[in-house]
Amino acid sequence: MQPFNPNDYRKRVLADVERRGGIEESDPFELYDIPLEEAESLSDAEVAARVEEVWGFWQRQRDHPKYRVLVGLLVDAHPRLSRLLLDSAVRRVQTARVREVRAQRDADRYEILDAAISRLVQRHGGVPAGKIPGLEEIGAMGGLSAAEVATRLRRHRVIEDEPVPVAVLTEQRRQQIRQLLSEWERLIDGEPTPTLFALLRVDPSKAGRSQEIRLRAQALRARSRELPPGRIRVVLDELLIHIHDVLSSGEETLREYLRAVAEDVAEELRPKVRAAVLVEDELVGDDFRYLLDEAMRLGLDRADATRVLTEIATELGARVNNSPSGVPTHQRPESHSGAAPIAPEPPPRLWEAPLRAARAALRGGRPREAARHVEEARRLVGSDGTGRTPIRSVSDEVDRVLTEAQERWRSATTACAGKRYAEALAHLEQLRRTASDLLPPNQVPSIDQLLAEAGQAIAEADRLVAAAQAGPADARMPGLLAAVAVCADHAGAVAALAETPVEAPQRVEATRLANGSVLVAWSPSSTNSVAYRVTRLQPDGSWRVVGRTQATELEDGGAPAGGQPVYAVAAAVAGRYSEITRSDTGPAVKPQGEQEQSPPDDPAPSGIPAVSGLAEQAGLLIFTWPVGVTEVMAVVRPDQPPTTPDDPLARSWKVTNMRYEIDGGVRIPPDIPRPCHIAIASCRREPNGKLTVATGFAATARIRWFG
Repeated sequence: MQPFNPNDYRKRVLADVERRGGIEESDPFELYDIPLEEAESLSDAEVAARVEEVWGFWQRQRDHPKYRVLVGLLVDAHPRLSRLLLDSAVRRVQTARVREVRAQRDADRYEILDAAISRLVQRHGGVPAGKIPGLEEIGAMGGLSAAEVATRLRRHRVIEDEPVPVAVLTEQRRQQIRQLLSEWERLIDGEPTPTLFALLRVDPSKAGRSQEIRLRAQALRARSRELPPGRIRVVLDELLIHIHDVLSSGEETLREYLRAVAEDVAEELRPKVRAAVLVEDELVGDDFRYLLDEAMRLGLDRADATRVLTEIATELGARVNNSPSGVPTHQRPESHSGAAPIAPEPPPRLWEAPLRAARAALRGGRPREAARHVEEARRLVGSDGTGRTPIRSVSDEVDRVLTEAQERWRSATTACAGKRYAEALAHLEQLRRTASDLLPPNQVPSIDQLLAEAGQAIAEADRLVAAAQAGPADARMPGLLAAVAVCADHAGAVAALAETPVEAPQRVEATRLANGSVLVAWSPSSTNSVAYRVTRLQPDGSWRVVGRTQATELEDGGAPAGGQPVYAVAAAVAGRYSEITRSDTGPAVKPQGEQEQSPPDDPAPSGIPAVSGLAEQAGLLIFTWPVGVTEVMAVVRPDQPPTTPDDPLARSWKVTNMRYEIDGGVRIPPDIPRPCHIAIASCRREPNGKLTVATGFAATARIRWFG
């Protein structure tokens, strides 16, 4: 048995347990990090030592921003779970039981992956190499690593993809053109410019008229030279380069760009076409005309727009009916005399009835029933090649709905276990609409039972919040905490707690005891129902958590020998912390002089909208970007809140919205001491390209970071 590693345990065990839905989906051997294959050979003393070590780790993690709910459940379940391991006879029985449970769980983890592999083998006679990254993503949804997916694929033949010719118009260039055209629309008031043809005011149907394109490009270039230096001119100059390279460099590149535009339009319209044909199994006149206008607005001429819509509808197994009367044009008789009679429609094929039933089941929110109808249609299609495309389209939609529903089940049950009933309610209502016949996992209540549980919890939290806000001031905090205990993500309770200040303890004293440990004691916070976090200053300037308690003293048995360590205590309520009070600085709740050094908060410093909703999530700083702001300046100072974005004692760096999206938030460098003060200053990019940083911070753009 390897030594216990807290960081590895957090990433390897806690993350997996939470993803699977909580401690009920785990076992004592995993929770206490005891290898199952070694369980019977370990002595009771070795097992007891590991149980005690993990139990202590849980205690220290009760305020962890991501796992505090799960750790709280583990702490509560410790007496029951530990009894199953501490006695060798009981442990032996549990080992056999857990082996069977894990084997079944592994089979369930591979269920979705095996189904996807089976479909690929049926369709292609093997697994195409280009599909392997997609299979790895499917496996990841079940908690499988890429190595585990590769092991599963060894059973099947991997088909090498045919060489793909090098594209004349690269995806990178396409993306650059889209971004520049989008920015041009924001900078210039006028007609939309979805394509380079729209920028030149050239009808796409006249794309082959190279002379007209050159003349219009020359006129636009002359206009660019008349513009003053600035962002508008920069964007226009770059677009003119693309016009020259793409529209004026040859017929092959021009046609490639036309295909790229059609692909982009098809990608944009495909969900809308799917929604339109899902009800009637055909694209009827009004919907067709609306989507035709949309396609032309996105940059296609009428002929290409009609072709794209027809191809999407055919791909989805639907007919196109663009006649005003609602009767398909191929069924309307000719009005003039002497015309040839209309040929009757071919008789219905056997596979069409179950395919219609599958679509109806999907519309009714019954994907499992739809899957059975699809399998029946696939059995009946035989060698009828015309039926394979619509059947595959409906089958893919069924797979998508089932995959999304299973993910929502996991999210809903995890949220219910953590009493995040507002989050669970959204998932459950969507499940009832789209997958009412999806069977829940073993020992999980039905959708209706979970909906009733969530509704009752939210209603009770509503009542507690209303009573707390209407009652006396000294009962406000206990009432709000009771509401959060019932529903952890109740919006009203969370917002009210955010407005309620948490006062710090007034005095912290550290006393060295005869046994070498240090007793840390403090005066209680004036805020009711708080817990306290005690930290010790390390030689490198960082703070290490000693423990958490609801009492007003704590003994630090791990204090270093020699000298008197410095401690800091902060009061906490529902994940919100007060300022720290240190044992070496007296009873100061906030650093002296902070109010004099910090300028008054302006809701929009320098007229630039400020960020809002600052919070910590999974070790990242997250916030809501204001409209029109694409860059911000993060400013950090360890001793007190930054005074201005150019505070000489602060550290600052720029963050773009693209980097924010890639990382999922703002990463705080690990070398910055914790705790620290962080403020976010919004930036504005001027027409001449200069970056202007706001002169101050809004109240919504400050946070105390404990890391």
